[in-house]
Amino acid sequence: MIDFLEGEVVELTEHSVVLAVNGVGYRVAISKATVEALRGQAGTVKIFTHLHYTPNDLALYGFATPEERQLFELLISVSGVGPKVAMGILSATTPQYFAEAILQNRRDLLEDLKGVGRKTAERLIVELKEKIAQIPIRGEPALAPATTQEELAIKALTRSLGFNESEARRAVARAKATGATTTEELVKKALALLS
Repeated sequence: MIDFLEGEVVELTEHSVVLAVNGVGYRVAISKATVEALRGQAGTVKIFTHLHYTPNDLALYGFATPEERQLFELLISVSGVGPKVAMGILSATTPQYFAEAILQNRRDLLEDLKGVGRKTAERLIVELKEKIAQIPIRGEPALAPATTQEELAIKALTRSLGFNESEARRAVARAKATGATTTEELVKKALALLS
């Protein structure tokens, strides 16, 4: 198995990176978090990888941290969750937020993620609840219970306006810190912060 790649970024897109390693260019599928971690870096970079093989496909997935890779591997261990859905989940939310949604049985929050329906959300909670606590996830602060107005604002930003879950949550939290309380105020201030 290829554990990691270390090389220079040749091409960086929204969903992949081409890394030049000893004269060979590796195209690696990556999450939005990894795109952000790689953006603007000069020189040699290191990404942790997972090689996924099926009889019809061979794909390399890359991650900025070993913890993100570990979460990806946990996700694809769940029945009905393939690598593309797992990458979609990692791109739409933060590992900390996802872990806390699992630990708090928040099926409603999981259903908001692209590619996750009711049954998949239930399977994720049942199959990952004990395993996810073992991953040392860093980064985002703990998931604070959101008010109804905050949840409505987040849903407006994600479902109607196309923002991903993690950026919508951060923007709404920052909007709330400025004194916004109604759903309309939260959405307006969050949009101003996101633009």
